[in-house]
Amino acid sequence: MNNESILPEIYRLENKNEQQMKEAFIHFMSDKEATPKQISEPTRSRNYANLDNDDRIIKAVVDVTDYKNAYSIKSPVIIDSISKELTRLANESGDLKQKKEYKNRRSYINKYRDFLNYCLGLKSTASSQLPYSYSSDPDKPFINELKFNEIVALLKRKKNVILEGAPGVGKTFLARKVAYQLIGEIKDENIEMVQFHQSYGYEDFVQGIRPMANGEFKTRDGVFYEFCTKAQTSPKDKFVFLIDEINRGNISKILGELMMLIEANKRSPKYAIKLTYSDPEDEKFYVPDNVYILGCMNTADRSLAIVDYALRRRFAFYSIEPEFGQTFTDFLCKKFEKVFVEDICERLNKANDIIRSHRSLGKGMEIGHSYFCDFNGTDDANGWWEAICKYEICPYIREICFDDEELANQICKELTE
Repeated sequence: MNNESILPEIYRLENKNEQQMKEAFIHFMSDKEATPKQISEPTRSRNYANLDNDDRIIKAVVDVTDYKNAYSIKSPVIIDSISKELTRLANESGDLKQKKEYKNRRSYINKYRDFLNYCLGLKSTASSQLPYSYSSDPDKPFINELKFNEIVALLKRKKNVILEGAPGVGKTFLARKVAYQLIGEIKDENIEMVQFHQSYGYEDFVQGIRPMANGEFKTRDGVFYEFCTKAQTSPKDKFVFLIDEINRGNISKILGELMMLIEANKRSPKYAIKLTYSDPEDEKFYVPDNVYILGCMNTADRSLAIVDYALRRRFAFYSIEPEFGQTFTDFLCKKFEKVFVEDICERLNKANDIIRSHRSLGKGMEIGHSYFCDFNGTDDANGWWEAICKYEICPYIREICFDDEELANQICKELTE
């Protein structure tokens, strides 16, 4: 049986246009099974959504956001931010009539938010029968099961873990698999991913001031703030936030007050604080206990920022190494002859031995296995290997050995001759 069949068609949000979203909302308003607080008469629910006249749902967003129609929004987090903005406007307005209008619009918007949450909750229930297990995953990472389970256990305990290793060891791929294992199922709606970089800041991650189309400025919640808000609505579920290239950004600048709030023993309303850009009437913010942070860190790039001690104390670090063992061999043997696969594994291990043992390099700069995971459309095994070495591996080797050409030639020779 297809589990998606559990979800009524009227509450499937995918591919619905604005008119269909409005009709679904009207249905929700009169659906007694959805919640006992809904309007009992269909005609009143249609009037409530103002389908045939002045539409307050639309008006509620046009004046305060860049959106032209609320029914184009399918994220309850965005709708919640609109509700907060209407609260702010109502509190600041000195005109009693205008204040009442803002509050009325907020009431409509909040019911639309309830509608979206209800639909997403049904979808989550309908798709929850997709369990994940490393042992039964046909596309499992090359890391062995013992190490994989160590990472999962570490994330459960510490709540903040960084996978560190050389480029090409499959950190990002592994991170999502760890998230699935922690959650217990393939549930991408409970996973969010960002990549840090030099231009990434607190305003993008937590909260900041952003310009609107009308030239005004307003507070916008960042991706992590919205993710935590979403997690707070489902306290029994686990949510995993993935950060790729975590050491490529200015971490202290990006996290701000979160440096304290992400600690495992401070994940509760007790430690909630006002954020830098919060309005006086805004609620205090905290990171819920069901949010887990999993970062990936490149150890080869000398130009990247060194992680400070304050951050290190709040994260556990797990070293990911190249995996050229049996799982990797079995993977390549699906395409190439076993003798060929064993030969390139031997070459890679010898090259990594040199890198690992050299005082100016070390294990953080080894050659990873991810370079060799794409062989689609390839029939010439030797040509495939030579192209990867010439255009990907050897340029990387010459970069890490920029001041020792002889060493670079020695490593490339192990691979190509």
